[in-house]
Amino acid sequence: MFVIRLLVLLVVAVGGYWAYYVFGASSPYDQIGVAINSHLPEEARAYGCTELKKRHTAATAAPEGCEGHWTSI
Repeated sequence: MFVIRLLVLLVVAVGGYWAYYVFGASSPYDQIGVAINSHLPEEARAYGCTELKKRHTAATAAPEGCEGHWTSI
């Protein structure tokens, strides 16, 4: 039971940080957010990159993992 609780806590923590990174971070280059986003499935990564680009219009370079999505927006 401990392992299941630990896994659920880990998923919630990582998912929560990714949501913070996409919807609230002051910079699209946050190292932890970039690391999480670059390891997500393609659809989630595309969504995250699209939201980041909408929020950070002045950012010129794409964060790691968003290269293909950044230019298509």
